[in-house]
Amino acid sequence: MRDAMTQRPALAASADRWATPFLVGVLLLAGIAAAAWSVIDPARAVWVAVSVLIVTCPCALSLAAPSALLAASGQLARRGVLLRRPDALDAMARVQTLFIDKTGTLTEPQPRWRGLQRVADATTAADDDTTLLHAAASLAAWSNHPLSRALATQDGAAVVTWHDVREVPAAGIAASDRDGRAWRLGTAAFVGAPQGDAEDGDTLHLWFGCAGTALLRLDFDEVPRADAAAAVAALQAGGIELRLLSGDRPARVQRLAAQLGIASVQAAATPQDKLAAVRALQASGRVVAMLGDGINDAPVLAQADVSLAMGSGADLARHSADALLLSMQLADVAHAFTLARRTRSVVHQNFVWAAGYNAACIPLALVGWLPPWLAGLGMALSSLVVVGNALRLAR
Repeated sequence: MRDAMTQRPALAASADRWATPFLVGVLLLAGIAAAAWSVIDPARAVWVAVSVLIVTCPCALSLAAPSALLAASGQLARRGVLLRRPDALDAMARVQTLFIDKTGTLTEPQPRWRGLQRVADATTAADDDTTLLHAAASLAAWSNHPLSRALATQDGAAVVTWHDVREVPAAGIAASDRDGRAWRLGTAAFVGAPQGDAEDGDTLHLWFGCAGTALLRLDFDEVPRADAAAAVAALQAGGIELRLLSGDRPARVQRLAAQLGIASVQAAATPQDKLAAVRALQASGRVVAMLGDGINDAPVLAQADVSLAMGSGADLARHSADALLLSMQLADVAHAFTLARRTRSVVHQNFVWAAGYNAACIPLALVGWLPPWLAGLGMALSSLVVVGNALRLAR
């Protein structure tokens, strides 16, 4: 948050670009006014020039964007939405499509444990179910995937010392034990589960196996977040098109989308598929946002015009995002987009006020109707109006 506050956002930079030629013009105007009044009434020439300089001080113009962005960023921070770059607010205000990940984002970060089932083809394995469960849980502790975290909390005893641990996005985690045997925890295809082993209802499965043979199927229940439906409705009411982008099985993704009222769905998507979907929409000219939490979402979070990561998400996802949802409340995502549009509107109001104030007061100063003390008061009041208008965003 501190890093974001020390950067110059694009809106503020644009105001600065206008401030420089504006200031040069004001100096020329003051010089011309002094020269003209030295002919008309030399006694008034100096104070007319001073009045022009004071009344046209570009304070209001330079404060127009930073004051609004600071107020809005502070308001979001109090709600648990931290901006990692100040331009994120301007990008949020222009977003037309929001891609949302499913697991850990629209659903609770930790699925409910249901139990385990021995795989039919592995009934002759020497290790009993409890020993295998302990081993699977200790391997799961190496991953931030929601299913892995749920498994690790069931049995956190690190009974196995793992070597050469590596996580494969959209597949699982692989490692070797002290005897050199290769173990895997993840999807059916990654672990080597029997083909045609169907998933039932909303049950999620992790597979655990050794040397290309699946030994256990670990079952979990997926639970939608309590505020997911309300947040989806609020985002759609704000004119944002929602698209559910998930690497999960199509049936489960479609089921959740129907529950929440999301029409556009892309399931069984690899990280490359997700990246292609975002790039295709950007190529059509749309401003795209992404909300996710996993390693699989990191490339898309980096590619999107603006991105948000769940506070409990993977380190890589949080590092790739423009904003962090530490509150873990999806309602705050809808609020962030609404506030971003309000912020953009307030910035434009401040620009209009600063321009209108100068357009009205410069002629008065030039004709000698605005003494320096009144010009100073007007300049101060114009800055106060801009800051006061911006502070409305903090409420």
